[in-house]
Amino acid sequence: MPTENQELKQFKDLLIKLTEPNESEKEILNLYLEQYGLNLFDHLYLVDLSLPILEKLDAIRILITARKEELQ
Repeated sequence: MPTENQELKQFKDLLIKLTEPNESEKEILNLYLEQYGLNLFDHLYLVDLSLPILEKLDAIRILITARKEELQ
């Protein structure tokens, strides 16, 4: 069973792969991930990244929310 730190690392790696940020955006995204962790999607309105990255993050949030609703 993965620990919270392992889950967060996997989450970070996956978000970076999916959003394809440039190096400076990657650093900023990592800072937000360290600050908000797995709850990043609850704080997207506070995240200051480029619009394409924010749109990708929002799309991921929508997919996760829809999947959670399906499972309930």
